[in-house]
Amino acid sequence: MASRNAIKAGSAFVQLFIEDKLMVRQLKNASKKLKAFGASVMNIGAQVSAVGGAFVAAFAGAAKTFASVGDELAKMSKRTGVSVKTLSALKFVASQTGTNFSSLENGFRRMQRTILDGERGLSTAVDAFDDLGVSAAELSALSPEGQFKRLADAISQVEILLGKRRSQ
Repeated sequence: MASRNAIKAGSAFVQLFIEDKLMVRQLKNASKKLKAFGASVMNIGAQVSAVGGAFVAAFAGAAKTFASVGDELAKMSKRTGVSVKTLSALKFVASQTGTNFSSLENGFRRMQRTILDGERGLSTAVDAFDDLGVSAAELSALSPEGQFKRLADAISQVEILLGKRRSQ
């Protein structure tokens, strides 16, 4: 027959086995909770990554657009002699008024060609400048921006000049 000590040892085994079974169940529950938490963290990470990707894509698109516009302005500046800063401001004004920006370049080319024609003494250019109260020599001494501003100022006075001529 089993001794009393043997029964106590068996009781300890049963107690350890029961406690071990309880501990395994609790560990499995904790594992499930950790897996669920990990999945939710991964889901949040995926959402943050998607948002970050959208921002990166938007910024990349904006950078590409800015680079393209900057390149366009730099090339036009070389062709016309007008600074990139001035062209940028004029591009904005053109967009607000519905003017095609490429027509602005054509306008600068025509202006410079007419100034050259005036310097050469072509009567149409000389007469046009005389009507505006400017000379080709005065304009050719200015930068392209200065030429544009001087002619714009003179053109803004055309109505006033016509009114004075009619009253005389």
